[in-house]
Amino acid sequence: MLITLLFSQGNHNGRKRYTFSNRGMHCCNIDFLNLSQSTFSHKIMPVNYNRYDKEIIELLEHAVLPWWEQFGLSHLVQSADTLAEFKKQRLPEQIRTSVKKRQGKRIAVHGRGRSNDSNNIAKWREDGQTAARYPQLVCVLKGQADFHIADYIVRCPQSHFLLFNPKIPYPNGLHPHLEKMDEEDILEKRYAEVLWFNSRPGDNNRIRIWTCHSQDGKHWAKPRFDFCYIERNEVMQFYHFFIQELIDKSPSYHGIAHTAFLTFLRLFVRELKQGKFHYGGAWDSNFDGEGTSTIEMARQYINRHLNQHLTTSSVAEAVYMSRANFVRRFHEQTGQTFNQYLTARRLEEAQRFLAQGTWKIAEISQFVGLGPAQLRNLFSSHLGTSPTNFRRQSKNLSQK
Repeated sequence: MLITLLFSQGNHNGRKRYTFSNRGMHCCNIDFLNLSQSTFSHKIMPVNYNRYDKEIIELLEHAVLPWWEQFGLSHLVQSADTLAEFKKQRLPEQIRTSVKKRQGKRIAVHGRGRSNDSNNIAKWREDGQTAARYPQLVCVLKGQADFHIADYIVRCPQSHFLLFNPKIPYPNGLHPHLEKMDEEDILEKRYAEVLWFNSRPGDNNRIRIWTCHSQDGKHWAKPRFDFCYIERNEVMQFYHFFIQELIDKSPSYHGIAHTAFLTFLRLFVRELKQGKFHYGGAWDSNFDGEGTSTIEMARQYINRHLNQHLTTSSVAEAVYMSRANFVRRFHEQTGQTFNQYLTARRLEEAQRFLAQGTWKIAEISQFVGLGPAQLRNLFSSHLGTSPTNFRRQSKNLSQK
C-alpha cells in the first residue's frame, strides 16, 4: 500500500496545523501547539558539536534510517504483559523467545526529584527490571541483544526494533543484554550494541538518545546525547505520533507509523547536521512524571480532542498518570476541576464557532463533543441565553 504524507501548514489561533493524508484513506488533522522555551526551567547550554554527536548522526543516517526504509514494521516488535500475549503479534523470523520467571519482589517507586526515578513506577532489583510510565524504543545496532521483559526473554538481532510499552517490566539498563537461552549459548563470544530513544509524550522539544554495549559479562553506555532540545517542536511530534500509532493500533496504522518514524529520522538528522539543537539540564524538576508539564500536556490533549468523549480516566491515561494523582495535580495547577476546565473549553470553542456565523448548531455541537440539547443547556446555565441568540448578538455587535 502506498502511503504519502502531505503537509498543509496554516496558523490557527497560534497553533500550527499539519494534515496527514494517505491515498485511499481519510485525512486526519493534528495541531502542534508551540511550546516556548520559557516553558523549560532548565538552563539550555550552547550546542557543542563533538565526536559523539557525529557518531550518533552516522548511526542514524547509515544504519537506522536505511534499516527502517527497507524493513519498517516487519522488523519491529512490542513488549506485552506475558509471553503468550507477545507471541500474538506477527514476529520477525529471526526473533527468539524463552521463559525467564522473575525472582524478586515488586518495589513501587513514589519518589520525585531524581531523574533516574521520574519515569519509573516500579522496580524488581533482583531481576534488573523496571516498569516505566512512558514507552521507550530501542534498535539493535550490532550483534544480538537479549531483553528480559516481564517473565520472558526476547532476543533481537541487528536491524530489529523493540518498543517497550508503558507499565510492562523491561531491563533497567544496569546489566548486560546477554542471556543464556540454551546450552549452545556462549556468552563470552557474544556482543551487543543497542541504540535507545526516550522522549516523554507531549514533550515536543526534548529527546534522549544513547548507545549501550554488552560484552564478556560487562555492560556500559557511552555518554548520553542527553536532554537534547530540538528547536522545531514538530520534529518531535512525528516521533510521538509514531509511538502513539503503534500503541493504539488504529486501522491502517502500519503505513502511517512507518511514514511518521521515517519522517522523524530524516528531520532529526537534518536538525543535528545543521546544529539546530541544544544540550539541556536534568530531566526532572518540573518535568518529572507528576509536574507542571504533565498537566500542560493534559490541557493540550483536551484542547485537541474536544470533539470526543473525554473523562478524567481517559485523559489521565493519555498522559500516563494515575487517576487520583491526575485529579489532584490538575486542580493544583489550574485551580479548576477537570470537569470545570472541560466545560469552560467547550463553551469557549462553541462561542468562537458561533461568532464566525458559518456553522450550523448541530455541527458546532459535534465540534465540541456535545449533543445539540447539551449545548443549549450549557449556554442557558452559563450565559443565560441560547446558542441561536448568542450568534445573533455576536452578529449585531460585529456590525456596529
